Amino acid sequence: MNIKTRIHSIPILPILFLIILIGLAPFFTAFQDSFFHDYYGERSFAGLDNFRFILGDAAFPYSLNITVLWALLNVILGLVLGFLLALQLIHQNKKSAILYKVLLIPWGIPIYIAIPLWRAFLHGNGGESVITHLTGIKINLMMDPAAGFLGSLAVSLWLSIPLSAFVFAGHMKKVSRQVIEAARLDGAGMSELAVNIYIPEIRESLLAMGVLTFIKAFKEFTLVFMMTAGGPPLISGITDRHIIGATTTLGVFLYEIFLQTNDWGVNAAYALVMAILVIFIMSLWIFIKRETSIKVFLILAFIAQIPGGIPLLWFFGGTYLIAIAVPSSLLWITSAHSLYILFRINELGFLAGFHPGVLIPLLALLIRTIRKRKQRVFREIPRYKWGGIGFRRFIPPWGIGTTSQAVSWIFITITGIIIYMLVWMSFSRISACYVDSLLPAMPTINNFLFIFKKDNILQYFFNTLLISGTTAIILPLLVFPGAVWLNKVGKKKTLVFLGFIQILGIAGGMHSLIPLYRIFQSMGMINTYVPLILIYLYHAIPFSLFILTAYLETLPPSYRELARIEGVPSFIYTFRILLPLSIPPIVTAIMVAFIAGWNGFQAPLLFLNDERLYTISLKLYSYVGNLGSGSPVWNYFAAASVVNTLFIGLLFLRFKEPMSSSPISESTED
Repeated sequence: MNIKTRIHSIPILPILFLIILIGLAPFFTAFQDSFFHDYYGERSFAGLDNFRFILGDAAFPYSLNITVLWALLNVILGLVLGFLLALQLIHQNKKSAILYKVLLIPWGIPIYIAIPLWRAFLHGNGGESVITHLTGIKINLMMDPAAGFLGSLAVSLWLSIPLSAFVFAGHMKKVSRQVIEAARLDGAGMSELAVNIYIPEIRESLLAMGVLTFIKAFKEFTLVFMMTAGGPPLISGITDRHIIGATTTLGVFLYEIFLQTNDWGVNAAYALVMAILVIFIMSLWIFIKRETSIKVFLILAFIAQIPGGIPLLWFFGGTYLIAIAVPSSLLWITSAHSLYILFRINELGFLAGFHPGVLIPLLALLIRTIRKRKQRVFREIPRYKWGGIGFRRFIPPWGIGTTSQAVSWIFITITGIIIYMLVWMSFSRISACYVDSLLPAMPTINNFLFIFKKDNILQYFFNTLLISGTTAIILPLLVFPGAVWLNKVGKKKTLVFLGFIQILGIAGGMHSLIPLYRIFQSMGMINTYVPLILIYLYHAIPFSLFILTAYLETLPPSYRELARIEGVPSFIYTFRILLPLSIPPIVTAIMVAFIAGWNGFQAPLLFLNDERLYTISLKLYSYVGNLGSGSPVWNYFAAASVVNTLFIGLLFLRFKEPMSSSPISESTED
């Protein structure tokens, strides 16, 4: 690399530094530390002892099985509900407009506010909640494992299905109106349109969104931690060292290990194993996106059967290698494998009997089926007849359409109750979440006065503003020069780089934060805002670079050519012409990074121990805690949440116009 090339590469170096420090270093640190014992700085070589420690207790595979079940149900129910809501969104009517606005609410409410509200809605005070008042049904998330798991699942779906609905609706709107009208003339109802036109049209989106949802749910921590803190203990989940609850996902399990274990080597080994699992799952997503051969999935299916030490599963793993040469045997092998897993679950229970490796061949079978149908000629795909001959109805016309409407109204109703509960509790004189009347019996504004005058809530707002504001200020200084540099190196290299940092960002979670804690602890930066700012910058970079590079590609090449003719140096052209033109995407990137930093919870929970340094998310969490916390003050929590939500809403409205405007579109000259 010559001197000129090195100078031109300077703009991308700060971004590379962040990628190495926040994205890559935790994995290498976990790998290195996993082979050592480290008790309070006393370090000694451990070899494979830490991994033997993990294998010596069933808690980790039990937690893994709960995590897989959690992620799988999130995928199945999330895709179904998202599709049903999308069917309502594609209609241009008043109801779809209302649904669209309501779907934005789960995005607008920070997760550290939404989860306690749902906890109040479902659990209330010891099972006495709004649901009890309306239906007489008591839901105790603390005592009932099924209620704890399903309640957390309901919250997860409420938070995640808006994205799926918007993505599916966007793809469904691209279906030719002529095709839709022709099908309707042939007698197609909503059910027939959904099954025969819309689902085939978005099947690739369904598969991709399903894998992404699985990855996100697999890494879930904040939701289950704040909702149930691991959930009610399971009798079958009691092991020699741990007690696994109904919602003890791997993220929660790793956090408990982090708090309870004094040996950093054990923490690192657990984090490394989870990181390998996440990378394995992400490889599936990459292979799906690239439409890789089914042979690769069958090899992964073979690998997935190895952990667990079960000889019969090793046999099934070998048969998947045979299926590479005999593809027609895949259905029979997968069916036999699935029946064996069901037999184990019936004999040993879910925690001990389930093996997540069965999901890989099932995924391979699904992909193979989708690709086969995609390769059929057009006349073989539809189930309807053209030319006015008639539409064959094989689904009751009231089925999917009616279900779609019911799901929409349920979503709107529940969301309305959640928001009303927030306002109700903020004006309630008593610290309770049991809403039993239309208005609080003794309404008051003292809750707002208390949080400002006595609880000094402004200090926590200022702390959060310092972190998110610093992140927002530094971000354009990093990403704008980086985007300009990527715009010069060519589209192919840009896509590779953006894909790499996107994958690296998705791979993070509690398993990367714990080794990162170790790194910053060695630097003496725990209980400082530096780690939080760097983490938020790192996570803001992929989206910011993507929108900036995409925007720069839309600028006419004549701008650059004219600048060269006029003798304008590259540096002056970048900061006197490109920078002003790029204000809208830069403001968008700043706002997204600011809100992400403001709404952060997981990183502050790990890196901040001094209450004076708490962000607003930790302060709000301190009011109500998790499900097992005593003496929650719901009225103060609600009052502070209302103020926080109003602040974010006003901030968004203030900068909405700069984000959507463009100097080019506003110009009247060529």
